[in-house]
Amino acid sequence: MADYSSTSLFTLVPEGFADDRSGEKILRDLFGLDSSYTVRSAEVPQYGAVLLYAWEKATGSGIVPSESIKPLVLKQLKDLSALSEHNKLIMDFDISKKRTTLLLAEGERLITANSFHTVDIPSAIYYMLEILHKSQINPQQTTLHFSGKADDGELNTLKSYVKDVRLRMQQ
Repeated sequence: MADYSSTSLFTLVPEGFADDRSGEKILRDLFGLDSSYTVRSAEVPQYGAVLLYAWEKATGSGIVPSESIKPLVLKQLKDLSALSEHNKLIMDFDISKKRTTLLLAEGERLITANSFHTVDIPSAIYYMLEILHKSQINPQQTTLHFSGKADDGELNTLKSYVKDVRLRMQQ
């Protein structure tokens, strides 16, 4: 079993779109990464894609990058494909890192997997609603699978926008 840790330095490319060298260039160009970052990749066969990723520079007690540690978004992509709903939505809200990762699929089609700078639940809700709106998916027909710290009031606010909110175990 792999260990997972969060990173916002990731993107998905279609299988066969890029080899190791061009994939590395894609991620470096996308995030302005210098040569001190190690770019890694992982297959995402359920969506016919390859995940390109790098680890943020450690501040304090950060992780030590290794082949055995995989990005959390990789696990979330696997979890997303296993959901039974037609509209599949995962939100990972991390207030300590001021980051929200959102994954959305319609049926078997992946729509997005992205990370956003968020300082609170309302900013996370903004990005969630924007993704749903641009994808023309009705929030009231979508169950949100949520992980992160939120009080009852924040969870009720989330519930007011979507069909249902299901709490996921903290990663």
